[in-house]
Amino acid sequence: MGMASRLTPLKGGRVDHAANLVDKKTYNFNFVNQGAAMIHHRIHRARMLRGLSLEALANNLGDISKQALNKFEKGDAKPNSSRILQLAKALNVKPEYFFRSDAIQLAPLEFRKLSKMSLARQASVREKMHDHLERYEALERCFDAETTVQVLPAQSLTVSSVLEAELAAQQLRDQLKIGGDAIAHLTELLEDNGIKVALLDGPDDFDGACAATHDNQHVLIALNCQRPGERMRFTAAHELGHWVMALPADMPDKDKENCCHRFAGAFLYPKDRVLQDFGNHQRSRVFMAELLNAKRRYGVSMQVALRRLKDLKLLTDAGYMSAMIEFSRKGWRKEEPEMLACEHPRRFESLVYRGLAEDLFTPSRAAEFLQCSLDELDPKLDRLPALA
Repeated sequence: MGMASRLTPLKGGRVDHAANLVDKKTYNFNFVNQGAAMIHHRIHRARMLRGLSLEALANNLGDISKQALNKFEKGDAKPNSSRILQLAKALNVKPEYFFRSDAIQLAPLEFRKLSKMSLARQASVREKMHDHLERYEALERCFDAETTVQVLPAQSLTVSSVLEAELAAQQLRDQLKIGGDAIAHLTELLEDNGIKVALLDGPDDFDGACAATHDNQHVLIALNCQRPGERMRFTAAHELGHWVMALPADMPDKDKENCCHRFAGAFLYPKDRVLQDFGNHQRSRVFMAELLNAKRRYGVSMQVALRRLKDLKLLTDAGYMSAMIEFSRKGWRKEEPEMLACEHPRRFESLVYRGLAEDLFTPSRAAEFLQCSLDELDPKLDRLPALA
């Protein structure tokens, strides 16, 4: 296995492979005899996870050069057990992380606004997604097949234009049998259909991205948790469009993004509901109050609601430009009225606590899944704040 030399037994004959990796003797055994082949790659991944350069990590450690760290990452030198513990602290990972095998391989990622992200920030986000999906897949393997959720098929809707993207959004709504009503909790809908969702504390120029394993059996949409709730919903729908739509390989990237934008708007705010709210004839102006009501009802930004009017030719170009000028004047292009709350995905945490209750793994393993300390793990809710 390349993990612990002593395994902690659990009920039903199961063992927790992450336990008993905390003392120096155990680390020496695991690394010298089992883990040397994987640990150099894990050191590199942990550094990418934190978005640190070799020089920055060397400065944090204080007693090693970036050249020596580079040798660790290339596998040209072996860190001893003390150095492993030191690296774990500096990189804010549990020591077990370095002995975890790479269970999954991700297909190449595409980022929205790719050109605005530096390669270092792209690598950091990619590694955060890889790490979360890796932990998610390991968690699911602790359970029987009954917990498996069928993943929405990739590229199942052929689209070659923005008009076809509009139709694809309605096709998917029909397929999911959600009618034309507002989607109350988009992340829950995604997770119910096999698409995992993660909230990342990403850089300012990151909105979201979709990652999948090479076999398309595990899919993750990552969202920047610093964004307003309405923007996160739109980004999630946009990334969903990337996943379900089969766009021409030779379509320019800008046109692909426009198709995904159109898909996202139509999926969250269907055409027939827009017509009900704003009428079916073109007009030259729209009131901000109308757009705010659309936001309240469908969980889209006021700007997305405005764009729907333009896309469906319910508002003249002059009326659209006038509204955008008003958004700019009021400062609403960056921060709209009545920002929506973030939708938190719950399936991952629920599975962790279920597995802990069924003795499928130890509290230390549960804490590793949730990326928290044992002290922060509170399955009995003993530390809830007292009610007033």
